[in-house]
Order: sequence, then structure tokens, then C-alpha cells
Amino acid sequence: MSNRILKHYRFGKIFAWINRHLRSRRKAIEKIRNLYKKLGLVSNGCSLCGGVDFTLIAEGDRYGFDLNKQFCNQCGLVQTYPALSAEFHQAFYSYHYRPLYLKSKKVNYQSVIKEQTDKGKKYLNYFRENGLKDEVLNKISIVEIGCSSGGTLNTLKPFVKSVYGCDLDIEAIKFAKQEFNLNVEVSMYPTDLPKGKKLFIMSHVLEHVFSPLETLTKVRKLLKKGDYLFVAVPGINQVAKGDYKNDLRRYFHIAHVTDFTGSTLANVAHYSGFKILNIDEEINGLFVADRVTDWKKNEYDAVDNIQRVEETYSGLAPHL
Repeated sequence: MSNRILKHYRFGKIFAWINRHLRSRRKAIEKIRNLYKKLGLVSNGCSLCGGVDFTLIAEGDRYGFDLNKQFCNQCGLVQTYPALSAEFHQAFYSYHYRPLYLKSKKVNYQSVIKEQTDKGKKYLNYFRENGLKDEVLNKISIVEIGCSSGGTLNTLKPFVKSVYGCDLDIEAIKFAKQEFNLNVEVSMYPTDLPKGKKLFIMSHVLEHVFSPLETLTKVRKLLKKGDYLFVAVPGINQVAKGDYKNDLRRYFHIAHVTDFTGSTLANVAHYSGFKILNIDEEINGLFVADRVTDWKKNEYDAVDNIQRVEETYSGLAPHL
């Protein structure tokens, strides 16, 4: 009998095996599984605190990959552990992510403009509601890491001093230049930074990276004290409020390395040199570049909380 805390069969190894063999994406799934078996998994401790004391949550994700989701008993961060290697991530996003997630190697960038535009409007309102009024914004340059095809940047452009962006998707960057005439580049991090006050945006990026702490530490080095950082990631506590149809198995995803709460994201931000201005459980977080402070475990980041989220699930038969 497995010692995992989520006892429902949909979180077990047997269901994961059935899931990946019955899916229409099973060929793509098997290629990815063979890749991480070949490259091996990494057991270097928690990606935030370095701890090695974990509680097993689940033994499979929405696609049936036999990877463990674990709760770090020292700091409360939920993560895939043992972790997928940095080499795996590079190959996964270069060759495998689209066939798995979109069932296609090509993306219709025109079709996602509305979604990106709506996101830009939402973020603009969030900035205004959290102290960045128009008179502040129009003196700020926005830099988006993971800008994709540029719809969000294009929406924000009229309200700020200037916009810049970077993404590893070559075709998305090409589209952003041709469609919106944006100043964007193919890169993980921006190489040409604007002068003056800056606001970095990382929208649904941080949950995907090999090490969120290392990533935010690198971002902090690009900023001056007083510059801003906005981070949006999917929040595990929102599953209890209806996201992913209240199903943690749908929420757990091979591409999501880390599964945040507001407080665990805040801990990663603190430990990489940022101070919180605002954060919620959706999760949207606005930070200001400051000094490094230590992480502090929140009492609500507990195994009991994961079980509370699971108790909101009322599905009869899991969706494959």
C-alpha cells in the first residue's frame, strides 16, 4: 500500500499506467516518458529550502506520467520530486510540449490574441488597484519574460513608457514583431534593458522552470532596488474554489514543476531579493526589488491543506 496522502485511486501508479496507455496522446506521452527515464531524475533536495524530508502526495498527473508530487515538510512547497532535470526541460519545451499539450507542433498565434488582450487588461487593472496608478505606469518600462506572441505587451503598451519582451518560441517572437511591431527577442532573459524604472512580468512562467528560486535570483540581478516584478501562477488553493473542476489530478501537470500557494511563492520571492506589495491565492503577486530575506513556513502550508482541497472534489469517474 502506498504511503501517499491522497488515497483516491486516481492518484496511484495503477491509474497513471491506465491513463497514459488509453489516451489519444499516448505516443507523445511515451516519448516524453522515455526521455526522462533516459536522462534520469534529480534528487538534490527541495528547490526552495534544500530539505529532503517529503510527504508523498500523488504518483501520477493528468497525463499519467509516473512522477511523484511531494510536499516539503520543511518549507511547505509542493513540487515534483525527484525532479526532472534541466536537460529534460530543454528538450521537452523544444520538441515535446506542443504535441502533448496542443496535439500539434504548430500554434495559431492569431487565435490567442483575444486571450492575451484580456490578460493585459486584467493585469492593468491589478496594477492600478495595487498602487501603480497611471501617473506611475507612464514612467515605467515593462519587460515581459515569456511574452509569447505579444498580445499582453501590446495591450499594455499605450499606458507605459515602453515595452520589451523575450521568449524562447522563435515563431511567437516573429509574430509579435510582424503583428504588433514590438521590441522583442528570442531569449530566456532580456539582453537589452531599458533605462529607468522597470516592471518585469512573468505570467505563467515560474511554475514551469527547473528552479524558481534560481530563476527569480537571476531576474533580481537584472533589476535595481525599487523596480517591480509581477508574477502570475496557477494556485493550488484555487482548486478548492473550482479551478480544474476541483480535481487536483487535473491540476498536477508534468510541465508544472512547482505548485504554489500565495505564501510559498512569497517565500521564493523573499529568498531571491523581493519584498511583497500584494499577493493573493489566484495567484497574482506584485513585488518590489529589495534585499534577500529568509523564507518562513506558513502554518497553512500543511499536508492537511492538500487534503482539504481534495475534499472539494466530487467527481464520480476521473476524466482521462
